[in-house]
Amino acid sequence: MKRTNIDIAIGILDTLQDAEYHTITATTLKVAKYFHFTKNEMNEIYGSRNISSTTISNTKIYTQVQLLISSLRKAKYVKDFPGTKNKGIFIITDKGLKLIPLTPTEIKKQISEEIKKYTK
Repeated sequence: MKRTNIDIAIGILDTLQDAEYHTITATTLKVAKYFHFTKNEMNEIYGSRNISSTTISNTKIYTQVQLLISSLRKAKYVKDFPGTKNKGIFIITDKGLKLIPLTPTEIKKQISEEIKKYTK
């Protein structure tokens, strides 16, 4: 089942709600668990990539999570750990934490336009 960017963004925010620092790999694995991804879904790669073996960092879900973390960062829902820009270590911001009590539908309404601006 294909998950939309906004669905994955909600999974990411749910994963980050503990207000701890996270990495892209750990977040990808938690998002996959959140959505009950099958092994096949986890190992799916883009056909355009010429890869001899599948690792988490070259899968479709990893790429999608990476793109959405970047979008959430630009929309100020996520920020980098100080001094680690471009290293994939991040935490949810106060703006992101304000979304946690909302329902998924309310979160979608609130962040969908912001996310779309950055995922084109």
